[in-house]
Amino acid sequence: MSCLSQKKGRLFLHGFVFLILHLALTGVVTATGIDNPEETSWQISAQVVTFDSKRQLYIAEDDVVITGGKTRLEADYVEFSNQTKDAFARGDVLLISGKDSIKCDAMQINLATETGSIRKGSIFIEESNFHIVGENIKKTGKFSYSADKGSITSCSGDVPDWKISAKEISVSIEGYGKASHTVLWAKNAPVLYSPYLIFPARTKRQTGLLIPRVSSSDRKGVEYEQPLFWAISRDTDATFYANYMSERGMKVGAEYRYMVNNRSKGSIHLDILEDEKIDDGTDATIDYRFDATPQRTNTDRFWFRMKNDQQLPNGFTAKLDIDVVSDEDYLHEFRDGFTGYDETKEYFEAVHGRSLDEYDDFTRKNTLSLTKSWSNYSFKMDGIWFDDVRARRADMADTTLQTLPSFRFDVAKQRLGTFPFYYSLETEHTSFYRKETTSTLVKGQRTDLYPRFSTPLKLGRFFTFEPSLGLRETIYYTSDFTDSEGNSESFRTRELYDMEAVLSSKVIKIFDTANAFAEKIKHEITPELTYAFTPYTGQDTLPFFDDTDRIEEENRLTWSITNRFITRKNRTTPQGETSAFYREIAYVKFSQSYDIKRERDNLPDPFSDLSLEIEFNPGNFLTLDSEIDWSPNSNEFTLFNVGSTIRDYRGDSLRTEYRYERDLSESLYGKVDIRINDRLSCYYSVEKNLMDDKTVETRAGFSYKKACWWFNLFFEESNNETSIAFLINLVGIGAFGTK
Repeated sequence: MSCLSQKKGRLFLHGFVFLILHLALTGVVTATGIDNPEETSWQISAQVVTFDSKRQLYIAEDDVVITGGKTRLEADYVEFSNQTKDAFARGDVLLISGKDSIKCDAMQINLATETGSIRKGSIFIEESNFHIVGENIKKTGKFSYSADKGSITSCSGDVPDWKISAKEISVSIEGYGKASHTVLWAKNAPVLYSPYLIFPARTKRQTGLLIPRVSSSDRKGVEYEQPLFWAISRDTDATFYANYMSERGMKVGAEYRYMVNNRSKGSIHLDILEDEKIDDGTDATIDYRFDATPQRTNTDRFWFRMKNDQQLPNGFTAKLDIDVVSDEDYLHEFRDGFTGYDETKEYFEAVHGRSLDEYDDFTRKNTLSLTKSWSNYSFKMDGIWFDDVRARRADMADTTLQTLPSFRFDVAKQRLGTFPFYYSLETEHTSFYRKETTSTLVKGQRTDLYPRFSTPLKLGRFFTFEPSLGLRETIYYTSDFTDSEGNSESFRTRELYDMEAVLSSKVIKIFDTANAFAEKIKHEITPELTYAFTPYTGQDTLPFFDDTDRIEEENRLTWSITNRFITRKNRTTPQGETSAFYREIAYVKFSQSYDIKRERDNLPDPFSDLSLEIEFNPGNFLTLDSEIDWSPNSNEFTLFNVGSTIRDYRGDSLRTEYRYERDLSESLYGKVDIRINDRLSCYYSVEKNLMDDKTVETRAGFSYKKACWWFNLFFEESNNETSIAFLINLVGIGAFGTK
């Protein structure tokens, strides 16, 4: 071989080695599990990457980034084993795993199991907004951490508003956090010491203790209410309550909830109390009685309530409502608290769209209904049972009317074939029952058929005239009814008819405004004149179950004028699409009736009260609602209800309400909310009975809120009781307070 050939060979070898070194020092290396191709591949990027064949390690330096799946490791220096997936990193280390991140000086971690140790680091857990800082931190699992001489907070910044320092801290996401020898800090000042602390660190519902409620009152003494939540399954859960009252004993409660879908769901609630106090009629126990309720002598007290919605085959829906209480005092006594009347009522209204009878109503309604709806037809079956608590407790005659069951089939207004007539139909069959009856209080059955026929007509260009005729056939069957004439026939009928005619028009004017408030405003005026006639029909010999059995004679003319103001404003979506937004900013209706029958019978006051209804809502800053009745006969107001709310950009608001009903009630309510700044707000409200010149309720309080904590302080005076309450919430840890 010539010298020239040898020289060319050496140059080629040197060039090849230089290329390999260049790729190793400045390239990107992908390390994948050879034995398991489905294993996560890890990509290493750095200014310098070399491979130590003796230790089987990739060594990366300067701007190191290792990525695999949802994990990303950044550092100045990293040693990585593709066989074990162990990594050692130092220098501005940042590990991102899903939504969590770790910053530290140095880290030894297994990227596959995400376990390892961290030196002088901080951890951020996004879902619970936790910041954990410690000298020596261990990542014990994908979502679990522990730290020695560490601290935890949900506040940001080098000096957080609050933090909890501890000798040892461990946190498991979707579980609990535990800490020993803890100190609560406000900024740099220690506030509270605790030898041990457990707090929730969950973003999903799980079984465990909830925040307790602590209060104090003259009637119940010191009260501690502890709830325990049980996540049974994806569709079901339950809550158990232990409510200790130093003056009354232990009240226990349970709630069971399920939700298969929006049409199949249920809530069952039960409270039981062995009351240590009764009302024995003496002055010593008068505090255990309410003014509107009779003497309570029972110690066994309870409240069972439930609401269930169930979707059935063939388009049927069933609903069950049960409300049974031990005594009339119970709902007066327990209006507050986790299982109180107010909390239960609010929950039923929000979840089931149905409310409870008022807390002072001693007749509680229980219902089972079955319904099905078509486009023009509807069917409903009801079984209604009214529980008369007063009659049950006092062993009195229970004459409450029950409907067991009731069937309804209705036909919506629709055209009668090809004829220019429309018809609708209401039918009902009801079985009535009374546990105790007299000669006038009966049990029996009633079938009511009520078709109605109408034809809308156009009168010229501006008016619509719609006469209608209703025909009513009512059939009764009773077994124990004797009328005022001594007739005890079981089968009776009633035939009625009624007529109605409506003359109406509609005038519309559209104003082009083209300003920031609205592009267009539509003013719609609807005058209407209605004549209603029902002839006199003798009904004294018929059973009386409800108002359907006594339909009064009517010969009445009613006029009304309705004004509506509707704005239109175009809005542009983020996608660049333009759509119209409509808003009714004002509704004003005048109405009055003239009783022709009273005039013909020479009875006084044929004209009814002149009624005015107003709803004014021009934007986000003013709301006005009023309902006013003025009597032209006595020249005075018989009803005057006015309410208004004024708001501003900051969130301040003023709500005032005046309520007046002649000879019955007169009250004034006011509430002011002031947002002092973005964090501090306060309010004051008062309700006064002007007729008795007494203050019904006074409330005041303020709230201070920041991103990671808030504080509320409340004052309340009502029903001869005064209470002060405060509540502190450390976001991510929980709330605590007293009353």
